[in-house]
Amino acid sequence: MIDGIFSDANYLAARKMLDYTSLRGEALASNLANVEVPGYKRVDVSNDFESQLSKALENNSTQDIDSLEPKIVTDNREVSTRADGNNVEMDKELMEMNRNALEYEYSVKYINYNYDMIKSAIGSSS
Repeated sequence: MIDGIFSDANYLAARKMLDYTSLRGEALASNLANVEVPGYKRVDVSNDFESQLSKALENNSTQDIDSLEPKIVTDNREVSTRADGNNVEMDKELMEMNRNALEYEYSVKYINYNYDMIKSAIGSSS
């Protein structure tokens, strides 16, 4: 039973989402810390991660999920509207931090649910 829970694609995806949201939190904090630095370009976790995770979940491929690693990249899609070349928008970063915190919280709750199932199974068998 335990192996089944820990090798389930959804459980592995939740663990990868914890990695993703943790790294994304670092990127967003860096953006906020550098909001006034001339020429700074915002960073974020690569968009490829989310699409690859979705594809691996659709295929129920635990091997693909396990091999995914989120990476921080410079966000070249954001065009600077400021004269100093910095492309960080404080409001957008704060909104993304809130979204990231919710994704993190959801992943933690899902993982805790799996641990609660194990605790329940152990408690009911004695």
